[in-house]
Amino acid sequence: MRRGSLAPLLAVLYGSGFLAGFNENLVNMALVPIMEAYGVGSVTAQWLVTGYMIAVTVVVACMAFLYRRFAVRRLFLAAAALSLAGSLGGLVAPGFWALVAARLVQAVGTGIFIPLMMNVIVARLPRESLGTYLAVGSCMITLGPAFAPVATGFLVSGLGWRSVFLVPLAGAAVLAAAGWAVVREGGGSREVRLDAPSAALAATGLTALSLGLSEVAAAPARGAVALALAAALLAGFVARTRRCAHPLVSLEPLASPAFWPAAVLVVVAMMTSFSLSVMVPLYLEGACGMAASAAGGLLLGPVLANALAAVAGGRAMDRRGEWPLLPAGFAVAVAGLAVTAAGALAFSLAAVMAGVFLGYAGSGLLLSPSQTAGLRTLPDDQNPHGVALMSTAVQLAACIGPAAYIGVMAAVEARAAAAGPLAGPGAEAAGFAAAMAAAALVALAGLAVAWRYARRMRRAR
Repeated sequence: MRRGSLAPLLAVLYGSGFLAGFNENLVNMALVPIMEAYGVGSVTAQWLVTGYMIAVTVVVACMAFLYRRFAVRRLFLAAAALSLAGSLGGLVAPGFWALVAARLVQAVGTGIFIPLMMNVIVARLPRESLGTYLAVGSCMITLGPAFAPVATGFLVSGLGWRSVFLVPLAGAAVLAAAGWAVVREGGGSREVRLDAPSAALAATGLTALSLGLSEVAAAPARGAVALALAAALLAGFVARTRRCAHPLVSLEPLASPAFWPAAVLVVVAMMTSFSLSVMVPLYLEGACGMAASAAGGLLLGPVLANALAAVAGGRAMDRRGEWPLLPAGFAVAVAGLAVTAAGALAFSLAAVMAGVFLGYAGSGLLLSPSQTAGLRTLPDDQNPHGVALMSTAVQLAACIGPAAYIGVMAAVEARAAAAGPLAGPGAEAAGFAAAMAAAALVALAGLAVAWRYARRMRRAR
């Protein structure tokens, strides 16, 4: 199929990627007023983010089945309808857990959008252009979060936190109308079956993992039990996948030494990006006492840098490959996280925002090149599974990153407040700095993996 004939379809799919990215950060600027409205703490409130990500991850893991079973048009319109229903539910939710339920419905819908976009790109565009086209998709996914803090910040300040659901409600309606007119592609209808027990194991395992990571710093015993349960459930998922005739998602691509390190790099890169998008608003509104609109405005520059870096990284990947792009991106991210932690401890907002800018820019250089590095090495018959695994890696990072780092932040903040001298904003700054330091250590491990992987891939050319 000619690229020109794909342009309208790609435009709609890129738009759905934008909405999916927007929805992932939809409630970040509203967490503080939601916590005040319902009398819940940050560890409980973060389930509006983490619960959403778990639901998206399970849907993404099912996409290898869904993409082979159903036509692109049917998948797209179903996703738009569910996104509409979830957004409407969030707008009128009577209580906190009803709000969580609405977010889960929204997640099921928007969770289809990103892997559907990636599957179409990988299946219908030449391998030598994958980096650029995936980078444009990554840019759309990143521009969503870029505008989410600004738009929702002003909405929260002017109309209250419920108004944040007006944007995805309108966006899903526009996409549904455009998709009805444009998305005419076939596909699907293969005789495949959904392995429901695997989906259940993945969902419960990810929930236990997120719960354990969020609790282990503050309540080590409870967190350790949850992590042990998560390990058992996810091990059961892997074991069932290996022996199942119709696995939820094939793990065969992970046997490739050119694929699995790239998936690891995707996880680390997105842990950095998603965690910044959740924790920085909490820091700006809590420790710095900013209004949601002001905090959102401050985040616009860093997240736009992430989007521009994603496009630049994708083009560089097509032209030069993994070396030295991947290690350089991680080096920038590590430096940014370290500066952010130091700035928070020094109560320097300028240093914090400079570090946040570098952290976002570094992670932007990494996502689409890491995805491209793994996906372009797979044979055609493994593309749906490779896309599902890469998309799952992104959503896994979105689950475990905020849960782990918010757990660290909450634990350190509580200890600092109990000590006395750092009560209030000082305790919040100390917790934020500790979380950023933990993120820097994880990114440093990613730098080591990226260095070895990129050099090996350069030698293999």
